[in-house]
Amino acid sequence: MLHELRQFISEKQLFQPEDKILLTVSGGIDSVVLFDLFLKAGFYFAVAHCNFSLRGEESDGDEQFVSNLAIRNGISFHVKRFDTSSFANERALSIQMAARELRYQWFEELLDSYKYKYVATAHQLNDIIETMLINLSRGTGIAGLHGIAEKNGRIIRPLLFSGRDGIRAYAEENALHWREDSSNVEEKYARNLIRHRVVPVLKNLNPNLENTFRQNAERLKGAEMLFKYHIKEYKKALLIQNGTSFQISLTHLNCLPEPFVILTELLLPFGFNFKTIQTIYQQRNQSSGKRYYAPEYTLYSDRDMWFIAPVDELETFEYTIPENEEHIELPMGSVHFEVIDAIHFKGFRHNNAIAYISMDQLQWPLTIRSWQEGDRFQPFGMKGMKKVSDFMIDAKIPVPLKQKTPMLCSDNKLIWVVGHRLDDRFKITDTTEKILVCTFQPLMQDPDNTKDREF
Repeated sequence: MLHELRQFISEKQLFQPEDKILLTVSGGIDSVVLFDLFLKAGFYFAVAHCNFSLRGEESDGDEQFVSNLAIRNGISFHVKRFDTSSFANERALSIQMAARELRYQWFEELLDSYKYKYVATAHQLNDIIETMLINLSRGTGIAGLHGIAEKNGRIIRPLLFSGRDGIRAYAEENALHWREDSSNVEEKYARNLIRHRVVPVLKNLNPNLENTFRQNAERLKGAEMLFKYHIKEYKKALLIQNGTSFQISLTHLNCLPEPFVILTELLLPFGFNFKTIQTIYQQRNQSSGKRYYAPEYTLYSDRDMWFIAPVDELETFEYTIPENEEHIELPMGSVHFEVIDAIHFKGFRHNNAIAYISMDQLQWPLTIRSWQEGDRFQPFGMKGMKKVSDFMIDAKIPVPLKQKTPMLCSDNKLIWVVGHRLDDRFKITDTTEKILVCTFQPLMQDPDNTKDREF
């Protein structure tokens, strides 16, 4: 078994012989066998033991056993006691999830404090089987189908080459002693139920179950790598970034194979759950303006586009502009102000990012703020008033941009829908003496705003 361990570590490139490893030892048979193998291999390692204070004297007995094991063999020993139940209650976690969070947080602290290269856990082949079955029964993506990885960041699992039967045979042949965890027989836990009820049935069907699952896990890991490669390419083509916001073309997505699968992979990193993503996809051909929420992002539908924006970008803003102001920075860009005499005016540049305003009509200070429900103005070239929201719909301005588009105002009158249209009441005329030239520069230039056109 020692030869198999060395071979597995080498094949999977888990660590180098000179690396300093932190070995987690619970006192159970798996971790005791891994401890013995590490000792015989001459690896440079220390031991960490978690006392989760869940089984009273039994937990304390485990701690004492592991402490004696380490000290007897001259191995450095770390131990920490946790109030796992209180931690779980405070964070509304299951006991299993609370224990997992506590131990890995502590392991990270030990890695950093003592300069260990990796944390080694004693997961073995049967743990892969149980994890794959649990994930499959609860619902999972391709990553969950191959169970536990041999290496994940600074976590390594050198015992995954062996199943439970092989580990027990080694322990008995080498007269090792270990602790039995009484909670491992409690079938109220899903993993124990699968271990004691489901796996034996499967082994009756396939006595070589461990190796079969190991081979399946290897194939699925390869399939996942291929899947991730193609998803990465689809992301490059589909997910277009604009500052801190993103957009996805529904038309483009629909031309690809398995659009729902691709959409799921695009949206999961933003925090949208699977059920919400299903709803987004099912409603993809419905009317514009629908919103879908994740903890930190909001997705908007607008015709054949989806827009994803951080929640905090939707907050309102308002800035005061004094008469002599030359420049102001906004969350979505900047505005430059310049006053010129009308007699020196050389003519319009027909660009929506520039507004020429008659100063005769202005009352200072000006205000620049976010769009508000009910905002109205008289679009340049028109005689009647119009809601800004209707103007934006007609101008095909995406829904999320409406939330972020600045409004330049004077005495509560809207002067300019910044970057889009001047109010006709503030245009320059033959009697205008001074002109305020306002130039908007967005954080990321909207291609439409680079086109010279009438406003």
